[in-house]
Amino acid sequence: MNNKKKYLLIIGICLFMLKNPNNCWSNNAIYNDDLVKSSSSVIDPCLFVNDVDSITVLYWNAWGCNYDQYTISYSLATGNMVVYVEYLKSIPAYPIICSEQIMLFLSSIDAFYLKKSIPIVEKKIKQNANEHLEYDIPTFHVECYKKGKRVLFSSTLLEDGDYELVFNPMFEEFKSMVFSIVDEYDRYVKKLRKKDDSYRCRYY
Repeated sequence: MNNKKKYLLIIGICLFMLKNPNNCWSNNAIYNDDLVKSSSSVIDPCLFVNDVDSITVLYWNAWGCNYDQYTISYSLATGNMVVYVEYLKSIPAYPIICSEQIMLFLSSIDAFYLKKSIPIVEKKIKQNANEHLEYDIPTFHVECYKKGKRVLFSSTLLEDGDYELVFNPMFEEFKSMVFSIVDEYDRYVKKLRKKDDSYRCRYY
């Protein structure tokens, strides 16, 4: 390929990326309140996950959040991803429609839990022996199902009383995404309850 053709190829790629700012190659920060959500991107789950048709991540003992457990669920049959709190029966599940979040969710589950091609914890650093801590540790419980049968169950401790855990950078992204989704859900519930309180004050 001569220099002219290479130049035209580079120009073409740049134009494509400018026309598709939300494409999956972007490494920009995506976990913020100004995120423009889009449900128009088509995601092929077969690119990420094989042999399962639904995935559930239970974030247990969530520190600094309004509730002690949150469930994020993805159905490969429908392509829908939602977050909810099991015991809040009156609150509808909150839909996650950001394509980047869905893709990171699927690729992380595939790499860390199904294929196990990447280690979650890169290393453990021993803490001071005199400072052993005992507490309820926040945990991700991951479940995958195929035709209604659970085919995978795995738990990941997010902290350790004796060690400082150094997570893989991609897993850190996954954690940040889960925390971001939980924050979105808390704001969503707060807004619904504020609206409900306003309705009750008006009519009662």
